[in-house]
Amino acid sequence: MKLKYTLLALVGIGSLSANAQTAQSMASEAPAHRVALTNKPGANYFLSLSGGVGAMFLEGNNKPALLDRLSWTAALSLGKWHNPYYANRLKLVGGETYTYHNLSGLRNDNYFVGGHLDFMLDVVNYFAPYNPSRVFHLIPYVGVGYEHKFGHTDKALRGTHSVTANGGLQLSLHVAPRVNIFAEAEVTYSGLNLRYHYAPAYSNALRLSALAGLSFNIGRQGFAAVEPLDQEYLDGLQAQINALRAENAELSKRPVNCPDVEASAPLVTENRFVADKSILFAQGKASVSKDQLITVFDAAEFAKEASQGLVVTGYAAKNESRYKALAEQRAKAVATLLTEKYGVSPDKITVEWKEADDAPYGAAQQGWNRVVIIRSK
Repeated sequence: MKLKYTLLALVGIGSLSANAQTAQSMASEAPAHRVALTNKPGANYFLSLSGGVGAMFLEGNNKPALLDRLSWTAALSLGKWHNPYYANRLKLVGGETYTYHNLSGLRNDNYFVGGHLDFMLDVVNYFAPYNPSRVFHLIPYVGVGYEHKFGHTDKALRGTHSVTANGGLQLSLHVAPRVNIFAEAEVTYSGLNLRYHYAPAYSNALRLSALAGLSFNIGRQGFAAVEPLDQEYLDGLQAQINALRAENAELSKRPVNCPDVEASAPLVTENRFVADKSILFAQGKASVSKDQLITVFDAAEFAKEASQGLVVTGYAAKNESRYKALAEQRAKAVATLLTEKYGVSPDKITVEWKEADDAPYGAAQQGWNRVVIIRSK
């Protein structure tokens, strides 16, 4: 029995270092900003294409009718959602603008190209529980960037390079697993000139745009909740370590040298388990981690050499009740390794599983009940 607990403690310590945190499917009703979420590297990128119209404002630009001031604009964006509610995107824009002389009303046409880095907040995902299938999203954003204006019809005007400040609001509808339809209104202030060659009678600083388009999710998508190992599991590990220290202290009191005894003939016994084999699992998981494979291999070697078979029993802790049939899945996962990976005959294996109330450890050692125990028949 002491050897059993010693093996359990050593294996548990290895499991603790390998599985300090695990990602689980989100089942909480808490708002997304109150839940620790993770995603795989390279996941949750998106590519957007959009087009629409824009108009210049301020000074002489306000005199003509709005419809007369409308011109085309287009955009291409690449971004990434760092979590369900916060993203960055690089947006490249281009188009044509009409500006009007403040006194004469003469119209000047010019083109512009630029780009800006946006900081986006999905307010629906921020306040609501994470749901990857949610249809409606409301996303305000702000950004900074650069813009170049050129190709003026008024030949007295030269190109302008400027720093821009941007802000907007996007309405997005999730219509397919990888496709969103969106519309956004954006204001761009480009009066922060790096090189200014613009006549003061024209105002080319404030543009309002309305765009619509498609956004495509590229690569891996989705987030998972991070669930740290529960405190009961950590307390159980600490209790096992303390027990081993106490046992070592007791052993240190024994004599260094043992008295001489007569040699006797070795006792021949049938090969059997010295102790039950325990395979520990992470919270809510049914897959066997790499650090537990040596225990499964040890049991397989015994089964192939001995005449008796194995009983594989799966358990689940009470705090894993939301995971249906978890004990069964764990037992079958270990049995599959024994037969398919390590070559044990299926006839030698009996698979069973038990409810959390029948788990081998009490409330003080709840974490140890995330286990499959292999016994000889």
